[in-house]
Amino acid sequence: MISDAELDALIPQKPNRRFLGLPFFPYVGLYRFGELFYNREEKLRKVIEVTQNYQKESRIYKNSPRKLEKVQRRYAKKLEKAQNRADQGNFWMRVVGEAPVYFNINEVSQNAEKMQKYLYNNGFFQAAVHFKQDTIFNRIRVNYLISENRPTMINNIRYQVKNNLADSILKANNKEATLVSKKRYDGDSFEEERIRIETLLRNQGYFGFSRQNVTYLVNDTITKAATDSLFKSVDVNVLVDVPSPNSKQARYKISSVNFEVLSPSGLPDSLFRKDTINFQGINYIFADKKFSTKILDTKIQVRPGAYYSQQKERDTQQQLSLTDQFRFVNYNYTFDSTGKGINSSFKVIPLEKYQISTDIGLNVIQLQGAPGPFANLTYKIRNVFNGLENFETSIRGGIELVPGFLGNRQIYRSEEVGVNTSLIFPRLIFPGNPFQKQTAGFNPRTQVGLGYNYVNRPEYTRTNVKISTTYSWQPTNTTLFNLSLIDLNILNTQNIRQDFQDLLVALQSQGNNLINSFQKSFVSDINFNFVYNTNSLIGPPKNARYLRVALESGGTSLNILPGQKQLIKNVFGDLQGELQFYKYLRGNVDFRRYWPTGKRSAFVARINTGAIYSYGDSKVPPYEKYFFAGGSNSLRAWLPRRLGPGSSLPRLTSDSLSIESPGEFVLEGNLEYRGFLAKFFGDINYALFIDVGNVWNLNSTATESQKLKANRFLSEIAIGTGFGIRYDLSFFVLRFDFGVKVYDPSLQRFVLDELEFNKLFRRTQSNFLNINLGVGYPF
Repeated sequence: MISDAELDALIPQKPNRRFLGLPFFPYVGLYRFGELFYNREEKLRKVIEVTQNYQKESRIYKNSPRKLEKVQRRYAKKLEKAQNRADQGNFWMRVVGEAPVYFNINEVSQNAEKMQKYLYNNGFFQAAVHFKQDTIFNRIRVNYLISENRPTMINNIRYQVKNNLADSILKANNKEATLVSKKRYDGDSFEEERIRIETLLRNQGYFGFSRQNVTYLVNDTITKAATDSLFKSVDVNVLVDVPSPNSKQARYKISSVNFEVLSPSGLPDSLFRKDTINFQGINYIFADKKFSTKILDTKIQVRPGAYYSQQKERDTQQQLSLTDQFRFVNYNYTFDSTGKGINSSFKVIPLEKYQISTDIGLNVIQLQGAPGPFANLTYKIRNVFNGLENFETSIRGGIELVPGFLGNRQIYRSEEVGVNTSLIFPRLIFPGNPFQKQTAGFNPRTQVGLGYNYVNRPEYTRTNVKISTTYSWQPTNTTLFNLSLIDLNILNTQNIRQDFQDLLVALQSQGNNLINSFQKSFVSDINFNFVYNTNSLIGPPKNARYLRVALESGGTSLNILPGQKQLIKNVFGDLQGELQFYKYLRGNVDFRRYWPTGKRSAFVARINTGAIYSYGDSKVPPYEKYFFAGGSNSLRAWLPRRLGPGSSLPRLTSDSLSIESPGEFVLEGNLEYRGFLAKFFGDINYALFIDVGNVWNLNSTATESQKLKANRFLSEIAIGTGFGIRYDLSFFVLRFDFGVKVYDPSLQRFVLDELEFNKLFRRTQSNFLNINLGVGYPF
């Protein structure tokens, strides 16, 4: 069966939008209103005027290329703007309103013809498409009547390849064939099979082979087609025309490989002295900048003496581009003198060695705070040691207006300054490089980082020194691995105000270990991350999956080197009390599933779970390693990080401010339907969602209401629902999600009926409308 959505996509004409399904068309009314102020002749005169002015200035600066280029850029925008207004009308017609859609019998006939061809291409050879029109409220409604009749099934598939080697290659990869017997005839699968065969043979040296060499013979010309009352069956013969092994056009080997670095300044290469170096059979030619031939050799997969491979050619281009060293990577070839080999040539233009970038914006606090400015300055040096390394230094300063932990809910200024440096190597750096060759095509990277962060709040000041070494590699376009063998953080909090210290002690008695974050601490861990992602952020929604697995072991080195504790204390000092060390194991799994339901709509499901186990002296993990529930990327009916643990009541300060609720086990799920609402400069989308989940504690010191218990598990699952508005401007998505509670585990009852519309935003109520502001989609 062909779905209605597939056929609907073939109809370019769409009826004018109505209001709540009623025969009322407000957008057409706005368009008509705009026509009252629109004079097309005047706008056309403006187009002519802009064109004449452009031609006049072009003649004046015809001998000055630089000024002529500026004139062209300026008038290109003016002309485009004037032409849009002439073609599409004024603001009311072009942006706010919607032009009326008129009935055209020729367009309807063309739509029916397209449907007929689409059905035929999908195996319904005897399908019939008719249409009829009805008049309702002085408007025409078109009904398309589809009769699919019997579908055509593919019975037998035979491949005819005269070249024995090519035949064996196809047979060895027949499981990947897109043409499958006992399935409905699908015209697209025939073209996909052509592309698959072309790619497969070109990767095995058949350089001159193309998809035009694959032809099909279908239907009764092969065998008498078997037929029954439910479907018609056909046989398919796949004819693959491959040159014989003795032909010059059979398989090509790579005769030579040249890699040339051109001048980045745009000056002729003849002005520079070129150095040629031969390494591992590849000729490297440097005009101005030099790069390590040993490192470049790991990126170039096209090798002399090997058979031509289209895949290796493209992988080489990709690997070179991912180094962030080259602005332009071009590949070309020539045939050698024998006509049986290929001379391969890569030509690249380097990026600038030094780069400075700035970023200025506002920090937005989701709770009671207000936006505060931040600035970020980044300085990058490329090819630091001529081995394609990148050195990057980032300085960030910001002021956040945040609510205080204490007092009368005043907003305080929080200052933050951070300096982060990193050195990135385009390879995995291990002693002896045992994985160098195995990971060469996986975009391997080793990043060594050093960072310092300083925060100054009214209640305290805090510093954090971070040292890390991270390995990453990407075997496929959908999989990514990250491994950090060194991740050290030295945390030091000073100038803690006494009333804030009293609050931390009081919270600790309630089971909240926020006090741990304000002790002098040494946090070391080894962590591993795996990501599988088939979802594309660009283009319409598609059937996709996302899986992230994160494993972390904290304090592992303390188990291996017991004397490490005393050594660290001696190095960093222990003047303000016991230096705290942590030992813990942490795991987190996040799975997401995307189902498209239309061109601009999708259904999304997510499950997120994780747990942490502490076995150190303090029996608690670092505060930052806890799990939290609530907020714009979790359960959106609750304030950020304020849900749970378990059925415990919200923790409040003396002036009724809620405090974060950390947990050692999290389980949450989200269901969301996303659709298109309107277009206004960008896409305005909407979402309907249901969120469920909670966090719990596992340690023996937690109160009974916070612990994870099987007999209370279901009654402690929070449920929230709501809707969202997302403004998609292609380069970023501004998101507003509005959530309300359905079931509150702390009250052990359903609270949706307690939502009062005259008190929607009062957070003192048992239920209120919680507004979440975010950038990007929640998952």
